[in-house]
Amino acid sequence: MKSLSSRLHLGLSISLLVIIGSAWILGRDALHRSAEALLLSRLEHDARALVGAFGIAPCGDPHLGKERLTPVYNQPYSGHYYALEVEEEDRRILSRSLWDQDLEVRPLEIGETANWFVDGPDGQRLMVWGGGYRRLGHSFSLAVAQDVAFLEQELSTFERLFTAIAISGFLLTILVQHFVVHRAFLGLAPVYRDIERLEKGEAGHLTEEVPTEILPLVHKFNWVLGSFVKGIERSRKAAGNLAHALKGPLNLMVQYLDRGDPAIDPAVRKVLSEQVERVQSLMERNLRRARFAGDARAGRRFDPEEELPVLARLLKRMHPAKSCIGFQIETRGPIAADREDMLELIGILLDNGCKWAEGQVLCTVEKRGGDFLISVEDDGPGCTEEQLKAISARGFRVDESVGGHGLGLSIAKEIVDLYGGRIEFARSKFLGGFLASVTLPLDSSARR
Repeated sequence: MKSLSSRLHLGLSISLLVIIGSAWILGRDALHRSAEALLLSRLEHDARALVGAFGIAPCGDPHLGKERLTPVYNQPYSGHYYALEVEEEDRRILSRSLWDQDLEVRPLEIGETANWFVDGPDGQRLMVWGGGYRRLGHSFSLAVAQDVAFLEQELSTFERLFTAIAISGFLLTILVQHFVVHRAFLGLAPVYRDIERLEKGEAGHLTEEVPTEILPLVHKFNWVLGSFVKGIERSRKAAGNLAHALKGPLNLMVQYLDRGDPAIDPAVRKVLSEQVERVQSLMERNLRRARFAGDARAGRRFDPEEELPVLARLLKRMHPAKSCIGFQIETRGPIAADREDMLELIGILLDNGCKWAEGQVLCTVEKRGGDFLISVEDDGPGCTEEQLKAISARGFRVDESVGGHGLGLSIAKEIVDLYGGRIEFARSKFLGGFLASVTLPLDSSARR
């Protein structure tokens, strides 16, 4: 069981069940003991009264003075009985209430007492209190009994009532416990909201307005999050700085190779030129990514309405000769894809279109079902069918004199593959030039 709430509910429920069950058992036992002790005390009191009524008749026989007996002992099957057994004379004196029945009398030593249960007349269940006495020169054992049916019935009624109260109390406590636990977990709601905002790129850290027990975890998470963002920022700046640092030496190497020095073998010059050009392409990619990404924020999602106009202004500065870079945004709100990835992907496609376009580039983004669709087209010369088939190969160039349709498109394809999407190249039916179409599953960001 991984749910903390379920574990709390289960643990508290078991604890309540044990406590209430133990209270019920102990309470029931205490109630029975108290009732029996009260009844035995009354029987002992009656026994003393009977001993006080013990006397010797003129004929010498022991008897109980009827004028000193409670009338209930003369009523047949009244539920109150006594039996007296004189040991020396083997004589038994029984209460009139026994009618023609008998009552067990246990032989007890003088001063000894005992109590027990027996079946009495008329199917009654009797509690018996017995004691051993010596009076007027005679030793005898006395047993006093009372029907406990009424007492047991009252105890049973009380037990049922107590059971109902205990069950009701248990259920009510469970409900209160559920409410209290639910209210306690509501204290984590700000964290849940901040996690959602963090995922959408609307927040940079989690709120610290949380329960004290959770605050250390939030502190650690915010620290890790801050370190992550700073690491990304440092890595991007380092890549940009490195690219800027390499730009000058690479340009000198290109100029040196372009001079056609006869001391360098043409085949070697060709290989060196290709490798220098490859390094330049990688360097341009890092510089472009640094320009497109802007500020980094962990988990920030891509919002076309917010990001694309900024990207358009940047591209117009990079390609001032292109008169129109247009966007057709047919979706609202953030997209469940990483902001930097989308900026790099669309930036590559737009940058490629600007290099080849006569003057117009159009980017369209939309949601269709569970997919995010991106298309970039231009009014340039476009490509032949053979060129379209080979264009996604790394480093392929349609025209070596123009830095487009090469490494950038293969990088774009790699980004699309990370999201489990697909990229297709064709001729634009609207503008007549090159068309790149991208389809990304919106839930594929979890594969990153």
